[in-house]
Amino acid sequence: MTEEDFNSLDSNDNEELQDEFSLAKHSVKHKQTERRIRKKRKKVNRIKAFLRFVVLVLLIFLMYKFFTLSGWYLPENTFKNTVDGRIDIVNNKIVPDYVIKNSLKELETPKLPIFLVQVEPIKKEIFKIPVIKNIYVRRYGFPARLQIIVRERIPIAVIKKDLKAKPIAFFTSDGILVTNKQYMNMTEVEPVLKILTSSADLNKDISVKKVQYIEKIVKAVETYSNEKVEYIDMRNKNDVYVKIHTTSIRLGTLDSSVFDRIKRIYTILPQISDVDGQIRYIDLSWDKVNYLKLKKSK
Repeated sequence: MTEEDFNSLDSNDNEELQDEFSLAKHSVKHKQTERRIRKKRKKVNRIKAFLRFVVLVLLIFLMYKFFTLSGWYLPENTFKNTVDGRIDIVNNKIVPDYVIKNSLKELETPKLPIFLVQVEPIKKEIFKIPVIKNIYVRRYGFPARLQIIVRERIPIAVIKKDLKAKPIAFFTSDGILVTNKQYMNMTEVEPVLKILTSSADLNKDISVKKVQYIEKIVKAVETYSNEKVEYIDMRNKNDVYVKIHTTSIRLGTLDSSVFDRIKRIYTILPQISDVDGQIRYIDLSWDKVNYLKLKKSK
């Protein structure tokens, strides 16, 4: 091998060594750059995590302060104070407001935000009032208050001592007889059957079964007269009268033959037009005899 060939090989090795050194230097710089980027990312991630933690703590604090505002809580004496306006009664026509509010006086005011207050204890107390059929309780905040929407049982018959007197009892559409005086504060928006009776009969003889029997008699009279019954007078239980629009009907004793006697109404009612203004009542108190009772001439 000549000297020139040796020098040529030595030159090629140098070039290869230089290339390898350049690659190694570039690789070191690349790794250093990657290391710096990773450090920066870790630092940014730590800052982000810290900021998230601060924001979370701040939100929790703000939520705590928001939900501990007094506007979310009922006053301590809400159920004992009936005039502070925190309990609003809606849709009651028969039961006065004070009766419903007084039924809640034994309840303790929950120390919870209004939206967490359980309404079942409230309903349980109000359902003890026999006139109440259904209850819905709404909860409002700022200020915290309750709206109690009630659905009362529908009276289909009221029991009185006379026509102008206040009811002493009433019978509901679902078969309940209510006799408590404080529930008689009703407004008779729709006409209901009036049953006239004495206090003694009310205490002894008026029951759910008896009112249902009277209701059957009234329906029979309405069927055969084709008129609405205004009231039934049972103050003398041996001499019962039924008032319809056209006239009064004397039924007498409400015995086993009363429904057969009621069937005769449609045969005698047309005769009223012949003596209009002079008739007192139709007498159906006898088994096989019916007649028109006329007013006495002056």
